[in-house]
Amino acid sequence: MNEIDNVINSGMCIGCGSCAFARPDQYEIKMTAAGHWKANRRQAEKADDISTLCPMSGASQTESEIAARLYPELPENEKIGRHLRTFAAHVDEGQFRADGGSGGLVSWILSELFRRGDIDAVMHVKPVAPEQNDGLLFKYSVSESAEEMRAAAKSRYYPIEMSSILSQVRDSQKRYAIVGLPCFLKAVRLMQEEGLLSIEKTPYCLGLVCGHLKSSYFAEYLARQKGAAQDSVVTFDFRRKLMDRRASDYGFAYRAKSGDDITPEEVWPMATVRGKDWGEGLFKNAACEYCDDVLAECADVAIGDAWLPAYSVDPLGTNIVVTRNSYIDKIIDEGVQRGALKIGNADVNAVIQSQASGLRHRREGLAHRLQRRRASGQWSPLKRVPPKLAPTRHRRTIYDARLEIAERSAELYAEARAEQQPLSTFEEKMEPIVSRYRNASYRESKKGIRGFAQRVVRRLRTVFSRR
Repeated sequence: MNEIDNVINSGMCIGCGSCAFARPDQYEIKMTAAGHWKANRRQAEKADDISTLCPMSGASQTESEIAARLYPELPENEKIGRHLRTFAAHVDEGQFRADGGSGGLVSWILSELFRRGDIDAVMHVKPVAPEQNDGLLFKYSVSESAEEMRAAAKSRYYPIEMSSILSQVRDSQKRYAIVGLPCFLKAVRLMQEEGLLSIEKTPYCLGLVCGHLKSSYFAEYLARQKGAAQDSVVTFDFRRKLMDRRASDYGFAYRAKSGDDITPEEVWPMATVRGKDWGEGLFKNAACEYCDDVLAECADVAIGDAWLPAYSVDPLGTNIVVTRNSYIDKIIDEGVQRGALKIGNADVNAVIQSQASGLRHRREGLAHRLQRRRASGQWSPLKRVPPKLAPTRHRRTIYDARLEIAERSAELYAEARAEQQPLSTFEEKMEPIVSRYRNASYRESKKGIRGFAQRVVRRLRTVFSRR
């Protein structure tokens, strides 16, 4: 059995579509009952071993090896990868910032590449028109102008795959920028290395800092909590800026079918629904539990949310940025000089701080999950962290519960909706797992008896200092 078969059979396929693009006669990408894209073998007989194209396979190059080939002159940090420069930024011209998911930098860079004649098109995730969605709200598509690209600008917490669109890119004579999550761009780099994608046709990769991929049911679950009917949601905005709140306290918006009509858009704060806790990982693709790249280490530039005290108070949002391509870095510098961009301080340590919880989960947490699999005799891919259990009882419980939430939540939701059951049925089944996670998180934050004693001492010191 080759590595791709191990990835598929173990549930670690992220559904990127690289195998189906490379060998469409042998592999296909299908949506599972739990709302995740996954690869499947088309035939029982032995398939070509193309494991070196799979981003989740231990047989492929690591992110560190790919980045060393792409950016050999740059220094490397074990958490954020190779880096030319790090900083915080937001766009200060036009509607880029207002219309984007955060500081607007992804759309601005793409617009500049269009304006300068460096690209002819962008491969990115776009919403599907309500009359065409066939149950899917978003998919990888192509925009052939800056205006078309900007109309689709936003964050999408939704499953996507790229096998069909890659065929269009391969067969075209256009030059493309590709926007994607770390694992997807790793797959692109692997295909470039194998000659399946022309580097000349795909000269720029823009990476999105990643928490994890969600099931297609995540959007419906949020909307149903606000009164939408099952199977009724036709448009969804996962990142609606609420101008009276912090950047991290954003909202979501949706429209739904009502008979032959589509309802007006409704906007709700994420703080008012279950599923808002990103660390809890409700509807997470369980394959994300075996990825160790947060800062899109194979991308020419990595862009995410600046979850830092100095920037997160601004409801319009600010980006955290890691540049690796000198030309894109130059474009950003020129934007600053003409007043189109505002940049702020965010060194390597600040970038790490902004993604601290995600990095901990993908380093210490991944090592813990790998050790659990090793101890139980299960296959696991070779990763950049060695297997090792988490250091404390509470932290081990947190990682175990998160994995179980990822493995069970979308599956249980799919079963409940298939039987037309209310949301409460799904939530009751999830409650024991979620409670185990929350209790362990609470106990860890309180640090047990020692933490209690430390708080008492601090309180007494404060009281006596006021006398």
